[in-house]
Amino acid sequence: MNKLIIFNQRFSSNQAPALINPETTFLYNPGLVSSWFFIPGVLGVVLTLISSLVSSVTVVREKDTGTLEQLLMTPAEAWEILLAKIVPLFILLMGDVILALNLGRLVFGVPFRGNAFLFLGLSGLYLFVGIGIGIMLATICRTQQQVVLTSFFINLPLIQLSGAISPVENMPLILKYISLLNPLRHYVAIVRGILLKGSGLDVLWLNAIALLVFAIVLLSISINQFRRQLS
Repeated sequence: MNKLIIFNQRFSSNQAPALINPETTFLYNPGLVSSWFFIPGVLGVVLTLISSLVSSVTVVREKDTGTLEQLLMTPAEAWEILLAKIVPLFILLMGDVILALNLGRLVFGVPFRGNAFLFLGLSGLYLFVGIGIGIMLATICRTQQQVVLTSFFINLPLIQLSGAISPVENMPLILKYISLLNPLRHYVAIVRGILLKGSGLDVLWLNAIALLVFAIVLLSISINQFRRQLS
């Protein structure tokens, strides 16, 4: 009887259909290409460092050389002086955005599935955030060495909590909530959404509003501080 049961089990197992083997496929990066994940994050990191460093150093350099006092002797208003500092830097940084995007596509094969005008518009909005940080640092510091050291002291936590290097999902819960106050996190989410997923403003509107709020707050604080120094 036992031999009959064993024979029936073997016979039934041989006739049974093959088991289903589930396979996980990543929708937006099926090949698991690491550069597709890192390049958008590196783009945000580079823009943060350049925009904050260059804008702060250019303002502090005029304090060191004394040319800022010469500008005060001209009939130009304070907002005109500040606008003359921001506009050329903004145009230069937008060129860096286009250059970095083309290098990522040509060299590393990063796809671009979204709207180019939306990408450039939100990148320009984030540049105002970086410029606002730089001008605010320039109003606090007195020398170029202080600006550089203070900039790295601020930018390193921004980079670590942005998700550009390590995913936000792997962070402790308290750091996830703190990272919501990080403008770089929102920009990295925007870049990855547009480049890899082809997301539009209907999906990224929360991140876009966050960048707009950061830009308004940081530029308002930095401009007011700059006007006080000029007066």
